[in-house]
Amino acid sequence: MKFEFISNACGIFYGSKKTKILCDPWVVNKVFEGSWFNYPPLKTKIKDLQKVDAIYLSHIHPDHYDERNFDFPKEVPIIILDEGPNFLKKNLIKKGYNNFIEIKNNETKSFKEFELTLYKPFTKHIYEESLLGNLIDSALVVKEDDIVAINFNDNTPDAKACVELNKKFGTINLALMNYNAAGPYPSCFDNLSENNKKNEHDRILKRNFDHLCETIPLLKPKAVMPFAGAYVIGGKNYKKNDYLGTTTWDVCADYLEKNLNFETKIFCLNENQIFDISSLKREGNYQKVNIEKMKNYIEKIKTEKYDYELDEFPCLEKLEEDVKLARVKLKERTNKYKINLKSNVYLEFNGKKIKILDGIEKNQNLFCSLDNRLLRRILDKKSHWNNAEIGTHISFRREPNKMDPDVHTMMSFFHI
Repeated sequence: MKFEFISNACGIFYGSKKTKILCDPWVVNKVFEGSWFNYPPLKTKIKDLQKVDAIYLSHIHPDHYDERNFDFPKEVPIIILDEGPNFLKKNLIKKGYNNFIEIKNNETKSFKEFELTLYKPFTKHIYEESLLGNLIDSALVVKEDDIVAINFNDNTPDAKACVELNKKFGTINLALMNYNAAGPYPSCFDNLSENNKKNEHDRILKRNFDHLCETIPLLKPKAVMPFAGAYVIGGKNYKKNDYLGTTTWDVCADYLEKNLNFETKIFCLNENQIFDISSLKREGNYQKVNIEKMKNYIEKIKTEKYDYELDEFPCLEKLEEDVKLARVKLKERTNKYKINLKSNVYLEFNGKKIKILDGIEKNQNLFCSLDNRLLRRILDKKSHWNNAEIGTHISFRREPNKMDPDVHTMMSFFHI
């Protein structure tokens, strides 16, 4: 069995009988409302990925399932987690895709020479206390004979999951493991100074790297590849690159080489480079990410326009009316599911602070602001709040600076 890397969480598993499973094909720039760009820049196009036997989509985020550019033969089966609420499946059906291999949590199905096992989110939130938790992620185990590879993508395993996976599969040959914290914190939080943002950037990455150092010895894979969440921000938000909770896979690999107390092969791949999972050998020479070239690339793409910047500015009176309507619908949802949020959420809009959600902590507040054109799109479900915040398009202030993951989950349902 072999694995070919494309970029981010995109790659292809090859079986001994030449079966190919494509994973999370994001290759066209400007996802997350226009701001995310692959780096290094890709040569691979969607047309280059057509001849595969199946496609695994881990979840609905556009750096995994790029709805705009997802154009594959309808007869190619799509491997997805059979777990509600299945936003991904509903979206695919709307696009005319109906050939699914649906696999329940911890269930195994045969596909040609492979045995495939899928997992729902291993935790509600890997680092924070959460009532709602992760509603969308999955992880894929690909097994052929006695060769086992796990694609964790964004589904970070905790210690318990690693122990259970090792117990179930025994020898694990390859683990593709997430190391980044893609999202708006700390880059979009205006309650933090630039120095605070830099310190938080460093803290988050060390936390993530240390988590890998704690869990890899429990999983006991023969090889580990830092994987997923690699991108740069283009357009007017380009300065936020300095404070993202992300870095290159090389930085993670170097940290693991120095600090991991477990003998395993740590490696990275360039675009289209192949790793032989059976022999644990990388084909060809690897070139590290060039940081200066990356800075030059960011400088080049900083003038890119987001789609919403091309819209006309909306009527403020109608916009405020719809904000209040969306607030009512959102409160109905929180009441229906009896969700007690900690933070009060306010939308700063047209010189006003409109309260969107009530928290049980009187003095814990989250203030949000964004371009009115993007807000219009979100209310009309032409854009999505969660994608907008991951794309660094929403500015936040937390008072005090306490993470409340559930309010961010609930704001995903803010629309009319």
